[in-house]
Amino acid sequence: MDDVLRAAVPITAAELGLAMRRSMAVVGVLPPRPRLAIVGSRAALRARVRAVQTLVEVAGARGWSLVSGGALGIDAAAHRAALQAGTPQVAVLPLGPDQPYPPGNVGLFEDIARAGGTVLFGRPAGSPANRGVFLSRNTVVVGLADRVVVAQAGLRSGSGWTGRHALAAGLPVAVLAGQPGTADLVSRGATALPFPADEPTLTKAIEAWLAGETIGPTPWPADLEPLREALTAAGELGLAIDAATPTQVLALVRAEAEGLVVQRTPGRYVATR
Repeated sequence: MDDVLRAAVPITAAELGLAMRRSMAVVGVLPPRPRLAIVGSRAALRARVRAVQTLVEVAGARGWSLVSGGALGIDAAAHRAALQAGTPQVAVLPLGPDQPYPPGNVGLFEDIARAGGTVLFGRPAGSPANRGVFLSRNTVVVGLADRVVVAQAGLRSGSGWTGRHALAAGLPVAVLAGQPGTADLVSRGATALPFPADEPTLTKAIEAWLAGETIGPTPWPADLEPLREALTAAGELGLAIDAATPTQVLALVRAEAEGLVVQRTPGRYVATR
């Protein structure tokens, strides 16, 4: 590990404006507000990584700093995009300065620190690794942010939990549509950013959302509107494939390919927007 991370100094959560009693360590100083948190799955899909790059570039150009959790996948993609764009950022890590986690991203954390970014260690040195430290890290990410984007999430995932926690905290939350976890967040009040979408369309939606404007749902294709109505009538449990008509089954195949529906549970489909 490079000396740039060994230079971490003790800090308390209260000094960071967080309502928790916690000792931490930090390299650098927090980037200015407003701050946008971007989180997502470790097994990042290529198209979502490209969308995250657009998110970071658009937000950074409008004066937003980045907050993310330093994890593999979507988090790392957001941090790298911020480095490339020169966007101020903070990487919130789950363990202490003696255990930069994940080890595979140590070089990334060193690059962030060298570029003038912030590396925040969510625990003091010597802290043990357990599931609680990762949820705690996600709480800190939300606590430092003014808005949150969940770029990719399974139905039961740390990223989905982060989005639910942000909604409960009263923060505006947006998602890239098209996955069970992001669809669940939309049902709880998150805004669906268009995805898949060409870059100009996504850029326009991001700009509007960051400005606090209401983004209406992207219209479904007219010929799939009967399926959308059937999904709405099926309620939160979703439309069961066994109960679908042959026409609806064919429509579900197309809608799933276009990211309009996902399986909330095996064999039951819900709309992503």
